[in-house]
Amino acid sequence: MPQVTYQPEERARLQRQLTEQAIKLALESRWEEAVTINRQILSAFPHDLSTLNRLGKALSELGQYADAKAAYSEALTVDPTNSIARKNLDRLAQLGDSAPQDASRASHERIDPRLFIEETGKTGFTNLVDLAPPSVLARLAAGEQVYLQREGNLLYVVNGAGERIGRIEPRLASRLIKFMDGGNQYAAGITELHEQAVRLIVRETFQHPSQFGRVSFPTQGGGETVRPYIKDSLLRHGAEEDEYGEDGEYLDNEDEDEEDSDMHETDLEEESTLEPEE
Repeated sequence: MPQVTYQPEERARLQRQLTEQAIKLALESRWEEAVTINRQILSAFPHDLSTLNRLGKALSELGQYADAKAAYSEALTVDPTNSIARKNLDRLAQLGDSAPQDASRASHERIDPRLFIEETGKTGFTNLVDLAPPSVLARLAAGEQVYLQREGNLLYVVNGAGERIGRIEPRLASRLIKFMDGGNQYAAGITELHEQAVRLIVRETFQHPSQFGRVSFPTQGGGETVRPYIKDSLLRHGAEEDEYGEDGEYLDNEDEDEEDSDMHETDLEEESTLEPEE
């Protein structure tokens, strides 16, 4: 069969269409299909940096770490300064060549992007305590949904495979548990991820009628009610007995003077596999 040749404008249009399709699949967590499309792009447009990073992301989500490393390594060959590929290679270096059984189960769940939108009174931020080992944290990504798991007076955070990644600090856990006992429901997602720190946004997703008029994350003053969480927060000190610092950070009054939590922009583009420099 003779090879089909495309005019430059046709090639550009084809690449754009395939790229949009690959991004859509990634946003819907359809990782197997995303791998197929990204490989199709590379067959027509070899060494495309953005495609290599997207392929690495999709393979990582499927637990195919060896192939993901290969994709990111090729991306670094194309551009040795690419921070996305370098960061992911460093993370994957802590893992084996394949994921443990069921470790990537949650990767197939579609994440509601509204989880990562800050809404005054309904969202707050916190850093986890009692973190899991680096081998567990290395499988996480900023922009990933996680789940609250109560055990008595403790509120753990687990990934989609049920692995514990840390615990909500005691005072905030106590408050949320009271609301949960009253029928409220909450969702959580990772906003920042470092070697020794995991920062979450926690959102009230359902308020039970019995909790009407009670605010999960009390604030003080007026202002905007909804905005992207990656900006500096409007959340300040609580109007009730508990207090929150900047960025909705839940503070223990005894340690309040020592708190110094800064909110950095999260590279969501990388984790949602958007276009280069994601």
